[in-house]
Amino acid sequence: MSNELMIRKQSACTVRPPRPEDVGRIADLAGQLGYKCSAEQVENRLRQMQNGPYAFYVAELPDGQVAGWIGVYIFRSLELDAFAEINGLVVDENNRSCGIGKLLLDAAEEWARSMGSEYFSVRTNSIRDRAHRFYTNNGFGLVKTQKVFRKPL
Repeated sequence: MSNELMIRKQSACTVRPPRPEDVGRIADLAGQLGYKCSAEQVENRLRQMQNGPYAFYVAELPDGQVAGWIGVYIFRSLELDAFAEINGLVVDENNRSCGIGKLLLDAAEEWARSMGSEYFSVRTNSIRDRAHRFYTNNGFGLVKTQKVFRKPL
């Protein structure tokens, strides 16, 4: 993609909170991350996050298409001061490397600062090399590697 087209696409993009009509597209984009879900599930999850320390933003192109989204929340634990953490970020595979991810990241960082967070964290799958480069290029530093275990209840 040419630099001029990249700048045009980024500057024409609007970052905003999601609307009810966005839930299907948000679900589609979650699928691009490997997390299959329905519009109904997205709608329910967004509703559950309304009253907590969560923020969710979409990136809208001039034609009204949602080209990406980011979710962020405040992580709290006994051993650490609270901090902001990204719980999901995706840009449509046809719109990547256009600056849209950076716009979403900037919106989430602004929200994190407004919540009093002193730092920003993200966890990303070890196989997502492109995402690792994105975060490194945007000021994130690797602090640890870990394995995630899950037990059904």
